[in-house]
Amino acid sequence: MSDIYRSFIKGRIMTFNHNIIDKILEEIFPLPECFGIIEGVDPTTEITNITDKIRQIEPTVSLYHGASKMVISSPMIGNTVIKIPFNGFYEEDCETGELYWNDFCWATGSDSSDYCLAEYEKYHRLKTYGLDCFVAKTLYYKTIDGIRIFLQEQVTPENDLCSFYTPSQQSKNIANKWYTEGKFNIESEWIANCLDKYGQSKVKRFLHYCKNIDLDILEDAHDSNFGYRANGTPAILDYSNFLD
Repeated sequence: MSDIYRSFIKGRIMTFNHNIIDKILEEIFPLPECFGIIEGVDPTTEITNITDKIRQIEPTVSLYHGASKMVISSPMIGNTVIKIPFNGFYEEDCETGELYWNDFCWATGSDSSDYCLAEYEKYHRLKTYGLDCFVAKTLYYKTIDGIRIFLQEQVTPENDLCSFYTPSQQSKNIANKWYTEGKFNIESEWIANCLDKYGQSKVKRFLHYCKNIDLDILEDAHDSNFGYRANGTPAILDYSNFLD
């Protein structure tokens, strides 16, 4: 088990197998020069090819992508996912029908082209405020061909859960009241679960932070971007707020 590394996260353990991760990364790099998405196409040819290559070395791999990053998971990796940022996206010219390339330039971090880096920096900023429990822990892993690779603790999106966590009625009432007052724009039941797990004072501080310090965290909040850890605690797994 020497390949298994553990990172302790306030009572939780984040495990990752360096050997499997490196084999996966060796298989998919170098990435295509224009590595990204094609609007309206899911999945892209590049993503399909990468998935096929990875599954030849590790059949349990699952690969997902949003608008700004690719996510690789497997039980063999550990309770951790690999996150790789896209460079940009193809867009169709409405007059000619031809595809042209757009570089990302709106990520709200120290590199405006890298949404994964923005997420990593947001996590560490939240940590300084003692509010990192609300988001999935993100670690920098390595850089390959100029592309930064990140590892993130595994959080199951709410829309992928077979059963849902039911908050207390008291927390539901508070969350519904706050939602009506416009204190947040995320599903009130998830906030109610936060109230049960983290307490009202901490949730208030988090919502204040999202309203006044970093508006991006909850701007793209939907049931694919927030969910629950294996121990039942709620967390946001994609909090970089994609803008193109």
